[in-house]
Amino acid sequence: MTVRSSLVVVCIISALGASAQKGSVTGKLTDTTGAQVLSLATIAVFKASDTSLISYRLSDPKGVFKVPGLPLGDSCRMVITHAGSAVYRKTFVLTEDLPHLEMGTIRLEPDARTMEEVLLVAERPPVVVRRDTIEFNAEAFKTLPNALVEDLLRKLPGVMVDGEGNITVNGRRVNRLLVDGKEFFGSDPQMATKNLPADIIDKIQVTDDKEQLQQDPSLPKGQLGQVVNLKLKRSIKKGWFGKAYAGAGLDKRYETGGIVNLFRDTLQVSLLGFANNINRPGFGMGDINTIGGFNRSGFNSMMVTSEGGFALNGISFGGTGQGIQRSGGAGMNLNNQIGKNLTLNLQYFYGRISSHIDQYGNRQQFFGDTNIVTRSGNHERNISKSHRIGGFLKWNVDSLSVVEFRPSLTLSGIDADKQMRYHTFSSIEGELNESDNRQVQANQATEFSNLLTYRRSFQKKGRSLYTSASVSFSGNGDDQYNDAVNMYHISNPSTVILNQLRQRKLNNSSGYISANYTEPLNSALSLQFSENFDYFSNRDNIATYEKNGGIEYSEINEQLSNGFSRAGTRSNTRAALKYTYKSFSIMPGINYQMLSIDNRFRKDAPIDQRFHYVLPSLQVNIAKWNITYNVNASEPQVNDLQPVADNTNPLYVQRGNPALKPSINHNVNINTYHYDMKRTLSYNVYAYGGYSDNAVVRARTVDKAGVQVTSPVNVAGTWRMNLSASFNKEYKLTADWKFTNGLNVWSTYNRGWMILNAVKSGVTNWLLSPGMSIGLDWKSQLEWRQRYSVQHSRSLYEDPFYRGLNVTTHVSTSEIVLRLPKKWVWETSLDYRYNPQTAPGLQRNIYRWNAAVNFLFLKENRGQLKLSAYDLLNRNKQLARTIAENYINDVETTVLNRYFMLSFTYNIRQLGGKVGGRERLFLF
Repeated sequence: MTVRSSLVVVCIISALGASAQKGSVTGKLTDTTGAQVLSLATIAVFKASDTSLISYRLSDPKGVFKVPGLPLGDSCRMVITHAGSAVYRKTFVLTEDLPHLEMGTIRLEPDARTMEEVLLVAERPPVVVRRDTIEFNAEAFKTLPNALVEDLLRKLPGVMVDGEGNITVNGRRVNRLLVDGKEFFGSDPQMATKNLPADIIDKIQVTDDKEQLQQDPSLPKGQLGQVVNLKLKRSIKKGWFGKAYAGAGLDKRYETGGIVNLFRDTLQVSLLGFANNINRPGFGMGDINTIGGFNRSGFNSMMVTSEGGFALNGISFGGTGQGIQRSGGAGMNLNNQIGKNLTLNLQYFYGRISSHIDQYGNRQQFFGDTNIVTRSGNHERNISKSHRIGGFLKWNVDSLSVVEFRPSLTLSGIDADKQMRYHTFSSIEGELNESDNRQVQANQATEFSNLLTYRRSFQKKGRSLYTSASVSFSGNGDDQYNDAVNMYHISNPSTVILNQLRQRKLNNSSGYISANYTEPLNSALSLQFSENFDYFSNRDNIATYEKNGGIEYSEINEQLSNGFSRAGTRSNTRAALKYTYKSFSIMPGINYQMLSIDNRFRKDAPIDQRFHYVLPSLQVNIAKWNITYNVNASEPQVNDLQPVADNTNPLYVQRGNPALKPSINHNVNINTYHYDMKRTLSYNVYAYGGYSDNAVVRARTVDKAGVQVTSPVNVAGTWRMNLSASFNKEYKLTADWKFTNGLNVWSTYNRGWMILNAVKSGVTNWLLSPGMSIGLDWKSQLEWRQRYSVQHSRSLYEDPFYRGLNVTTHVSTSEIVLRLPKKWVWETSLDYRYNPQTAPGLQRNIYRWNAAVNFLFLKENRGQLKLSAYDLLNRNKQLARTIAENYINDVETTVLNRYFMLSFTYNIRQLGGKVGGRERLFLF
């Protein structure tokens, strides 16, 4: 955002603030005796003529409230609600002579009924606080036509939804999202937020995740997750609803899909399906975690985009904005309450992504006065599929005990065809090498897992028991064909032809048993005991075959073939004593950790590892500040232990190291969060520091021909530090205008080692990324949002042989929504990215301008016609610059470019009552 536009915004805000005199109402709330103040009561002011909401506030810890920004000369109706108290109403008119109304002390009568029993829907306040639950009235927050739950959540005060769809409430992450208290397509919140329409929601309830707290009673408040429950409108619960949509555009672009939900008392069934070729994700990270065995064999690279898509090991799974992608999927979710104490859930989901990706890269490596540049091109076609079957059975044994059983089965596969070209030059030697490499991959993976948990509370306050047990099995078969022509131009110029089949089979099994018990000794002291025991078994066999002059891959290459198996146990026994005094608590603890690992190799000597550690821990809470310190030991990843070389890219060979030792990690966390609902103000601060012995880094060699070989090794003395902070505030400028602003910063510091050509050098990497956001809202008819961030990263080296590297990137996003005239909605957004230091020939300025116009029609606006334009300027690019070790890497990826699309959406409603308008009934 330019200086000129910033001044314009300031002038607009100043003008709005001075455009009209505003009134206010103030007072203090107590119980009938006057001795007990009532905090977190909701004071809502409506227009008396049509009950439309003007403004609202919450009372502070002293029971004091002030509602500003009220109009003069209009009849207003104030409604005060507080859990356990009767509703208080008062009608008043503010004038120029009396713009401020002082109510004095208001004493609320007690009421054993919930306020919903006596409160008309038309007078429901936007926010109500009941004990440990925050409840939002969905109708008080206006969204776009046919908006989804995700759009509604973005409107709620204190609720943040990032580009990947992750949700936080008052600075704390949402662990689970329920629909009428039931799971919706498993534990992935995005299945509900990205598929359910917003206008079926009556309330959004937010509570602490009590299950997470039972697992770890010592968890500080700032790290405790949240649970969001979407309460549906009553008319929904005895009917069925959904939506169907279809669209077609230029350049053969299309989208189609639908979702249908059936509710019959205790039965809830949801069906969904979709298909498109406009880069919308087909399934989420959780759905493909086991595709290709990524969760077992690990992954070397991961990319997540603001579109909500992602790629692992260079394989795209939809929504990444990369190339052209066709996505499709279908699923079913069933919840059924069997009797009073038994709940059954069944789920099935299938997803498919077909991708066509073209990438071009420029990597610069710096060796003193010598630069080595590698230019690359990657043309990829891949198809990935995933079937996920799961569910759970929940049994409420009694009022204090709950048993849950969660089995799941995932079947997945990848078929990929890549054509990769590399060309490497030296600033001294000239042309070094070039490679033309085709890789064809076929992968099939299966994983089964189950989890059994038992939670019990006790009559004695503070006493709790949580136990869990799990067993999982997975198998992964991967066939990769590599046909490459590699030319080396210096020393001994030669051409090497590679024709090989690399078959890899991974089989893994694991199981664990854990228990956590808390025993209060008195009101200030409590003991905590926990035991975790894990068993793991991994088998990794690699066989590499060559053609040997024929057409079949029949001759085994023993140097590139090997077998590896690992079996071991891990146990962690912990005891801690917690002391609490008012808002202060301290909990020192001691952990005994044992690792026993047996490594077996087909061609090498076995390696047996036995480790025993006694490790301290400490947790301190002071008001809203939390400080934790802990030490843990972590064994090496399976991929890093495999001794056979991976030469599928002959210019970049990876080797394992079976002699790796576990890392010892020291961790310190400091965090605080604060949300003031009265002032609609929130801020969060998080800091982390870590030190590791025997940390794993990849030693790298680069020979004269430019061929690189990497291998993991243990090093001592690596440091890590992170700092993040955010501030968000909402201002009510007038009765019609609302202004929001936010500031945030993210910073990382890493002090480690680079091992290059057997020379060890200290390296420091740090990143600083500040950002800001502002927004204006006029009567929910006009909305404007602006976000801007800058990211600066730098690498510094102890060895003067390497020069310092730095990268700066600017990102800006502007959005406007206009709801005028009636039944018409206009929306537009402009994304701008500036990379001032890109390699020659790559674009520095990247624009993406999207726009759409919506028209609502049919009964109750059930129909929506939308004309949208994507990348109007036809200047969209995907460009990334990263620095690591001694190199800078630029990658440009072809993306979806300009197209126009016309789409139609129909909202299906077969309900017992009206949806989308106010119900003229009392709530029960």
